[in-house]
Amino acid sequence: MECDRLTMVHDKYVSELNKQVPIICFDSIKSFREYLKEAKLKFKVSLNDFTEGTTCINETFSKTLQPHFKWSYSTAFYPGESKFSTIFAERISRATGLKLENGGKFQITSYPQNIGYKNHTDCIVDTDEKRDRFATILVYLKDVEEGGETKFPQLGISVKPHKGLALIWNSMNTRGECDPTSIHNAAKVIKGHKFIIQRWYYYHNFPALGKRPPQPALPKRGDYQPRVSCDEYKQGSCRWYDEWNYDHIVDYTANLHNLV
Repeated sequence: MECDRLTMVHDKYVSELNKQVPIICFDSIKSFREYLKEAKLKFKVSLNDFTEGTTCINETFSKTLQPHFKWSYSTAFYPGESKFSTIFAERISRATGLKLENGGKFQITSYPQNIGYKNHTDCIVDTDEKRDRFATILVYLKDVEEGGETKFPQLGISVKPHKGLALIWNSMNTRGECDPTSIHNAAKVIKGHKFIIQRWYYYHNFPALGKRPPQPALPKRGDYQPRVSCDEYKQGSCRWYDEWNYDHIVDYTANLHNLV
C-alpha cells in the first residue's frame, strides 16, 4: 500500500509541474555539446547560450530541446514534512543502524521506458570533503517487467527491481574516503516503468543536512517551474527535478572548486 501511494503521489506531482516547460541546465558547455550530439542535434552552442550567471539555457531553447532529450523524474520531501518521513527514517535506523541525524532528503525517482542512468558513485572520488554521502538506501516501489536493474559493474552485482525490495550499500570507507568500487548504474528500462525511493546518509552531520534549502534567484522562472539537470556526460545522465539547488550557479560552483 505504501509503495502504491508513493508512486501515485509522485506521478500526480510530476504531471502537475510538467504543465510548465522544465528549464534545462548542464554541467558545462562541453557536456551540453555531448548531449546535443547524442540527440543528433546540430546546434552550435557557446557560453552565450547560458542565461547570465548560470549554466542553464532559457525557457524557449529548453522547449526546443525537450522533444529530443530523455530523462528520469525525481521529486523530494524532507524529514518532518510528513508522518511517513518520520516512520520511514525510524525503520531505516532500526534495520541498518544508520544514524537518524545523518540522513538527508527522501527522493522518489521514476524511469520511463528506455531511460536509465549511467555509471556514477554517490560520493566524490579523490576529495577530502567529509560532508559526503556515506551510505545509500534504495527501495523499489514497483516491479519492472524487463530491464531497470541496479548494477555494480566492479562488484559483479545486478539487482532486478522487485516491489518492496530494499538495497543498502556503503559508498565511503570508515575514514570517510569515497570507495570507487561503489560505482553503479541504473540499466535502461526495456519494458515497464521503474519507481524507487532513496535516501542518502552522510559521513558527518552538518547544519543544512535534511533541511529544505532556499531556492536560488537565478535563473528567472515561474513558481514551481521544474528543472532538468544534465550531469557530466560520461558519468551521469539528465534528470528532471521538482526543486532547485545551486549546482548551476556559476559563482557557487567556482567557489566550490576553489575550496582547499
